[in-house]
Amino acid sequence: MAETENKTAVETAADKDAAKGGKKKPAKSGKPSVAERIKQFFKGYKGEMNKVVWYSRKQTIKSTGLVIVCLVVVSAAVSLLDLGLSNLIMWLGSLV
Repeated sequence: MAETENKTAVETAADKDAAKGGKKKPAKSGKPSVAERIKQFFKGYKGEMNKVVWYSRKQTIKSTGLVIVCLVVVSAAVSLLDLGLSNLIMWLGSLV
């Protein structure tokens, strides 16, 4: 029984080769040209940019102001912390 199964598998493979013509087709270069790829990139880019929701001018200015205020507050806090720690290290150094 195993022999008939093997024979059937071999015959099936041979039939498939015969159906294909026994010759391999030359592989096509499925890659589009460089110019075509650049064109596709900019088409996709334009489509994605159309999906973007842009803030209004007023909202952009408000957000920018908030970022600048946060930047000033955090930089002041870091500066004070740096000044305090450096004075502490200098005081500890004078004890030794």
